[in-house]
This record gives sequence, C-alpha cells and structure tokens, in this order.
Amino acid sequence: MRKQLFFLFFLCTSLSWGQISFLTPYELELQSTLAYENLEDEANQLQFSLEAQQWPVQVLRYVLMRLQQNPFVTEEFYVNVRIFHPDRSRVIHIQVPVNKRYIEAFKTEEGFNSNYYDFLQDTYDWMMSRL
Repeated sequence: MRKQLFFLFFLCTSLSWGQISFLTPYELELQSTLAYENLEDEANQLQFSLEAQQWPVQVLRYVLMRLQQNPFVTEEFYVNVRIFHPDRSRVIHIQVPVNKRYIEAFKTEEGFNSNYYDFLQDTYDWMMSRL
C-alpha cells in the first residue's frame, strides 16, 4: 500500500499541468497594425489583404501542431485567435472553429491533401466575417 501511494505521489509531482496538452486552451496570437487602420486607401487594402491571407495558414500550422500533441482529439474545438496591435493597446478576439471533418482529415496524409485548401478558405471567410 505504501509503495502504491509513493508511486502515485511521485507520478503526480513529476507531471506538470503544462504537459497535459488537452487541458491547455487553444490560443494563437497574431500581430497586425493594418487590422486597425483605415482601409480607404487601395495600398492599405492590398497590404491588409495579403496579411490576412497568411492568418489561416498560421491557424492551420497551429491546429496541426495541437493535433500532433494530442492525437486523441476527435470532437470539434475552437482556436481563440487574438490579433493585437504591436503596442498591445487594442486586441481583436476571434474564435475559429475546427470542424470534426477537418480533424479526421488531418490525421491522414491523403485526407490532409484533399482538405487543407477547404480549411484555409473556410478559416479565411470566418475570420473576415468576424473582423
């Protein structure tokens, strides 16, 4: 009985909460000055469009990393994306859904190849509609 308690105590103390990836929230921080500027100028609109097209790629990389950390994820989850100004005076919060369809597809190479473009398009549309 003492050996079991000692082992349980040792196991609990050796694990930290940060190592348990399914308990940590899904959060991604992005930096942007253009998201807060007036987009009446065509040059600003073009620069913002190019910058915003990179956001879904960063979300995809983050989702793939989290799925590698926890391969047992099977249900839909949300990635809390925070787009902040460089001086952190303003922050935009967007919850990006990761559907079960994409989770299942990203676990195989064939599924990834046939679904990554749809994920990027859906994520882009979702984020632009929330800005």
